[in-house]
Amino acid sequence: MSKLRLHQDSAAADRAWMAEVVAQFGEREAGMARFQGLATGEPGTRLRELYNAYVAARDAYASQ
Repeated sequence: MSKLRLHQDSAAADRAWMAEVVAQFGEREAGMARFQGLATGEPGTRLRELYNAYVAARDAYASQ
């Protein structure tokens, strides 16, 4: 897979995860929740599913 495609996948996963973070924490608190490690969600939740997808896509991009 190309580096560009991996970057696009990572960016899309980040957007999907952050949309859920905003839904959970609100627009005002979403950024703080992300960077304070609060936006990972509990196991089995949609937030955790999206977070895991983001981490996988980010790591795939970083490994290239």
